[in-house]
Amino acid sequence: MPPASELAYALLQPAKMLANEHPLFELGDQYRFVYQATAQRRLCAYLSGPSIKNATIALAILICSLIPTVAAFAQPPAAESEETQSWPKEPSPELERPSVWGEPTEVKVAVYVIDVDLVNSAAQNFSASVYYEARWNSPILRHKGPGPLIRRTTGIWTPRLTIVNQQRAWTSFPAAVEISPDGDVILRQKVWGWFSEPMDLRDFPLDRQTLNIQIAAVGLLESEIDLTPLVREHGRGSGIAKRFSLPDFNVVSWRARPQPYIPYEGQVGVAGFLMEIDVRRRTSYYFWKIIVPLCLIVIMSWIPRWIDPTQIGANIGIATTSFLTLVAYLFAVAHLLPRISYFTRLDQFILLSTLMVFISLLQTAVTTTLITRNTAIMTRVDWWSRIVYPVLLLAVLGISFGL
Repeated sequence: MPPASELAYALLQPAKMLANEHPLFELGDQYRFVYQATAQRRLCAYLSGPSIKNATIALAILICSLIPTVAAFAQPPAAESEETQSWPKEPSPELERPSVWGEPTEVKVAVYVIDVDLVNSAAQNFSASVYYEARWNSPILRHKGPGPLIRRTTGIWTPRLTIVNQQRAWTSFPAAVEISPDGDVILRQKVWGWFSEPMDLRDFPLDRQTLNIQIAAVGLLESEIDLTPLVREHGRGSGIAKRFSLPDFNVVSWRARPQPYIPYEGQVGVAGFLMEIDVRRRTSYYFWKIIVPLCLIVIMSWIPRWIDPTQIGANIGIATTSFLTLVAYLFAVAHLLPRISYFTRLDQFILLSTLMVFISLLQTAVTTTLITRNTAIMTRVDWWSRIVYPVLLLAVLGISFGL
């Protein structure tokens, strides 16, 4: 009769061999070793005891130690991993660009701008909802039909169209294409997001801007892909909505045409398609919110010219209040102005208006100082100022806005 420790080792040895050699056993080596070693120690302890109870417990421990091995054999065979498969693989013909004798692949593109929500002159971007569609023919994707097939874009060749100047965007459709029985492939996508647009604001707020939506075929030159305008049924192609929810611009015109995307001057670009929308700013908002209030503040600074120069307290109080009101108002409307390094028409008007108010304040201070010496001269200066200041205001408006 062998000792209890040898008996336990002999009983556990088949289970250990099966667990170690079976390739489908998924327990880690460290976990399997601890599990079986613990079972072996407990089995030896109970077999060394004389009672039947200990022998029963030892038998239960032996059965539990065989559970992982039995479970491993009960599992169905796993699929062959990518590492065990043959490598390298042959590229799928469906991923190759459809071409005849190396000619460029014709891809027809249509862009439709559903809405433009906002043009942010300060941030130099705009938000819009854009739908674009691309169609091409791939003979290898022909099928018996009768209806179209839906395939993911990762499984076939696509022109890899992307909007270059998008900053943040959210897509509405899944990344899939529709394939007709004759091999015509249709890619549809709707995007809402923010798009960057460098703007020339020197004529702000009388400016006109061009909003660009540049689509590019990433990594494909014009010698490889030919982007052409798509004309669908009933003559429908690229276009824009009849009306935008744009609050401060009017749409003047739009254009859609093939245009390669060239990141740097002098370098070869990639095939692209460009949608351009010309817009003109509505000046009524800035006229009533900024220009008119500033004119009223400037006119308020002229009131001391109609008051008796001897009323020193009233003249100084009105002149000082006018200047402080102007400063406070400029702080209030600062968020409405674009943050740029050059002067706009509105910046020029604000600066000249500030100078006029400041000159009126200086004149009031000088008049107050010299009124005791020569009242007649100061009265005559005030009389001429009543004519000069309105003329200066009209000149400022004409210089700033070309009125």
